[in-house]
Amino acid sequence: MSTEPEQQEKLCLAFAYAYVLAGGLSVAMQIVQISGLHLGSLVMFISNTGSFPRPYANVAQPNQLALMLCFALASTWFLYRKIKITKTVAIVAAVTLIVGLVFTQSRIGWIILPMFCFYIWKTQTDVNERRAPAAFFMLLLMAYFLMVFGLSHIIGHFGFSGGSVAEHVGGRSERMGLWAQAWSMAAHHLWFGVGWGGFGPAQVHIAADFPSSTYAEHAHNIVLNFAAELGWPLTVLIFTGLGCWFYRACMQPVKTSTRQFAILCLIAVFVHSLVEFPLWYGYVLFPTVIFMGMLHQMRWSGGGVMIRKALIIPVVVFGLFLTGAITWDYQRVVTGFNVLRWEQSGTKVDVRLLEQPEFTFFPQFFAYFKLMKIEPAEGMSKETIAYVEHWTPRFGFVHILNKMAEIYVLNGAPEKAERMMQTLQRLHPDLYPDYFDYWKAKGNIDARYHAVFVNMPRRDAP
Repeated sequence: MSTEPEQQEKLCLAFAYAYVLAGGLSVAMQIVQISGLHLGSLVMFISNTGSFPRPYANVAQPNQLALMLCFALASTWFLYRKIKITKTVAIVAAVTLIVGLVFTQSRIGWIILPMFCFYIWKTQTDVNERRAPAAFFMLLLMAYFLMVFGLSHIIGHFGFSGGSVAEHVGGRSERMGLWAQAWSMAAHHLWFGVGWGGFGPAQVHIAADFPSSTYAEHAHNIVLNFAAELGWPLTVLIFTGLGCWFYRACMQPVKTSTRQFAILCLIAVFVHSLVEFPLWYGYVLFPTVIFMGMLHQMRWSGGGVMIRKALIIPVVVFGLFLTGAITWDYQRVVTGFNVLRWEQSGTKVDVRLLEQPEFTFFPQFFAYFKLMKIEPAEGMSKETIAYVEHWTPRFGFVHILNKMAEIYVLNGAPEKAERMMQTLQRLHPDLYPDYFDYWKAKGNIDARYHAVFVNMPRRDAP
């Protein structure tokens, strides 16, 4: 796919056009969301509450959109270098994408954009291609940070509140809490970690011993996430190897615009990975590994491997069949969640759809359905209590933690109930006041609830 320079350039051009198009459409969707317009299934709707939202287009998360817009900015530079777009188009595209990046109010742009400008300024050496002047990057950075710091004043003229930098740098730092928890996991499971995908369940077990943060299934830092789940030895080996590879494959060779474009995208992914988990999304992971493969081929060229058509066809057919089977199976999970929702609204439903089928790729979701059907009561069997105890860490949602606490208090384990409510407050501080009021009301009529309530964190606990 990318064994020759011409193929490598075509590959990067394909990504660049796609990113610029996606970035432009996303900014248009952001404007629709800010305006409070409802366009049905075309654009995810954000209601207008008077407070300026963090529009995310159809990416569903502002920081993910910010990463995509950074890809699009790198793509704009690459297309300009390759003389695929004019100077005017490049300027309009860059300004549009910068505005969209400001709208996301994502702090990753504060780091990625200066790194982009510095890297391009230091490595833009190929005299055979069009250069972007350093003054342009300085103006672009100045415009970006002026809009970032002036956003609250700009939107105030349109009747919105919020959007200030102070709102994003002040207050409780959820990421710091997650990093402290990940560090503790790695320290107590030094050699092999808590297991791949085990951050969320392990967090439920230890959250009561830490300040308030938030419930998450990832550490929001790729290095700490690997250390917590795989242990420090393997983590050090992986990232030392990646660091050596990056230096030899990306920093040592002559900087062509194709190589620079791929490196810019890797820089953006790495920065974002230090504060979130973008590589857990396919639309980030697949381009990243393709760029890494291309850069590896550019540094250590090889002739490629020829694969016979007779082998490719059955592999493709099997892949399509497996994709269809997984999609069909996941649709059963979606149906299960719909049944739960309809049942809670009083609609008559077929509860058999909540039962786990004989074979499924997603047994954890059917365990969740069963967990939701269990109601706290006195005299519950040890097996049922053990079942809830087993699955509660996997689904550390606020209602599940409260259910576990109620099961404990009604079955003679008040100390465990107290710790579970402490965990609930630590992982869901914004929702905790509602459960504080619930336990207070229950404590007025049941001494067992009251005995736990008096030892719970206060209603406004930070």
